[in-house]
Amino acid sequence: MAAISDLLQAAQRAVPRESSPTRTAANCILGIFILWWLFSTVKQYLRLRHFRGPPLAAFSKLWHLKTVWGPKAHLEFYDVVKKYGNLARVGPNDLIMEDPELVKRVLGARSTYRRADWYDAVRFHPKKNNVLSTRDEDEHAKLRAKMAAGYNGKHVQDFEKKLDNNLSNFFRLLGRYVDADQPFDFARKVQYFTLDVITDLAFGDPMGFMAEDGDMYDYIETTEKAMPSFITLTVFPWVVTKILSNPLFRSVLPSDKDIIGMGKVMGIAKKYAAERFGPDKKIQRDMLGSFIAHGMTQEEAESEILLQVFAGSDTSATTIRATILHVITNPRVLNRLLAEIDAAAPHTAQPVIADAEPAPCPTCK
Repeated sequence: MAAISDLLQAAQRAVPRESSPTRTAANCILGIFILWWLFSTVKQYLRLRHFRGPPLAAFSKLWHLKTVWGPKAHLEFYDVVKKYGNLARVGPNDLIMEDPELVKRVLGARSTYRRADWYDAVRFHPKKNNVLSTRDEDEHAKLRAKMAAGYNGKHVQDFEKKLDNNLSNFFRLLGRYVDADQPFDFARKVQYFTLDVITDLAFGDPMGFMAEDGDMYDYIETTEKAMPSFITLTVFPWVVTKILSNPLFRSVLPSDKDIIGMGKVMGIAKKYAAERFGPDKKIQRDMLGSFIAHGMTQEEAESEILLQVFAGSDTSATTIRATILHVITNPRVLNRLLAEIDAAAPHTAQPVIADAEPAPCPTCK
């Protein structure tokens, strides 16, 4: 007891009896900050108080950050909507929805809903928007109008032929491993295929992933490593708009002078865009040519090429992987598909079936 008494007396002597002006000012600032934080937290909570969700998510972005940073975000979000309903709260100002009709209503062309600030985080350059990150509805509509013809393939010369050629290259690549009885990573080969397809359609030449049978410029490796950080920025988009846009941080971002990774692809995008402008501009009937013919500027073209390569190839690869995964893990479906292929093989000479040919199997219809 004596020791405790001595400790309390020592602590009492350590506290100054009179506060200095500096300490008083610091305490006032701290008090104001705490009051502001409490007011902001309560205000945010009340805005979406009608929606249920994980308790922490109503007051802080920490739950959202923890979820997207982990490897099972898709499962955790799935559990949230199953537990709390089709429209659940996953952040102080964030909702997640599962109802397809609601998704169409929110994301529809004439929707009155506006894009949230997390779209700022999907810029490939802190100061340059693309068609995905543009939040201004009028600007977004103008960009879409410039790109519509290119994306629907109407202005892309030899659209079907390019797809057929890349499919044939893909089958030959897989065939080399099959003939040699060697295992291979199908998921990675699919990514080579989609990257070559999108670059061939976008600016007239495949980047060469399938020909190289490798990760050109370490693009896939570097983007996969950066993905957790990229997703984290969608939780805190102000990092992109307020911090990374500052010239002081330019050295930590990918640059078109890099020899590998996203920076290398930025350099390629800049090169292809530059070729389409100026006195000696190249005119080609590909997606980029269509964009420019409909009024796209050189700076916009650089940004959209990056989006095409990054988003276009990865989403397509993910779709193919998911489809194949579900087929091969369902014996009934797999056996039926294999039987159809075996029955159709003698009746077609090419791995790619032309639209004019009769469908050799039910799955091909």
